[in-house]
Amino acid sequence: MISNIQRKGVVMGIIWSLLAWIPYYTDYLGSVRGIIGIPAALGLNLELALNRGDSFAYSILLGAGMGFVIGSIADFARNGIKIVGLFPRKKKKLYGRGL
Repeated sequence: MISNIQRKGVVMGIIWSLLAWIPYYTDYLGSVRGIIGIPAALGLNLELALNRGDSFAYSILLGAGMGFVIGSIADFARNGIKIVGLFPRKKKKLYGRGL
């Protein structure tokens, strides 16, 4: 079952992969092309390596996959890692008081 964080990661990955094509088609965001354009660059390289398909579709699939992986890591870090003393307890333990 997919969690809400993973679902949000997939949606953000698709949005990221759509925004990644802006520096390739226009002159906007050219200074951050190396960071924003990761899914587009990977899609272009995959199309060149396979000699078939569409680099735009590959970039969307790769962006969704990267978003899912980042969402899974964030979900694991949020639910699986417990740091002692980071979040103090709000309730006091009531031992043997009948409450």
